Amino acid sequence: MSDRPVDPYARHRFAVDLGDDRPPLGFAEVTGLSVRVQAQSADDDPTPEWLDWRDHSRRFRGAAPAPTRRRTTSPPLRLRRGVTDDRRLWDWLRDWVDGVVKPRPVRVFLLDEAGDRARGWRCRAVTPVRWEGPALAADRPGVATETLELAHEGIDAIDGDDA
Repeated sequence: MSDRPVDPYARHRFAVDLGDDRPPLGFAEVTGLSVRVQAQSADDDPTPEWLDWRDHSRRFRGAAPAPTRRRTTSPPLRLRRGVTDDRRLWDWLRDWVDGVVKPRPVRVFLLDEAGDRARGWRCRAVTPVRWEGPALAADRPGVATETLELAHEGIDAIDGDDA
């Protein structure tokens, strides 16, 4: 039996590893952790018409995939945080525009009460696609924030101890 708590994890305790071999950054908000499955009808399936799925399944004992294919899509990951002297988000976007960096994995972890990684998600082949700076207004106090929007090729659920 696990010694992990049975209560849900708090949504305000998380860390984001940008896949750059540096310590994780703190963020005020992470959105876009979502997967949508789109089923493709058998009529749109490029499988040859001569393939009899019933016969194929009997021969391979059900190991054949169903004739309906499924594709997943995810919205961009959006990371929002207070502006600091750390320019990692801006530099990553600038390097991507200049063709200096390759896509990399980004991991988002929920933290338990002790601050340890409890559960997480890995976004594959992540690239920055948009940086949004702070909305500046002299008549309204508040924290200046920046947002980095990241495109990716899918999300995997991972354990907290996943490296």
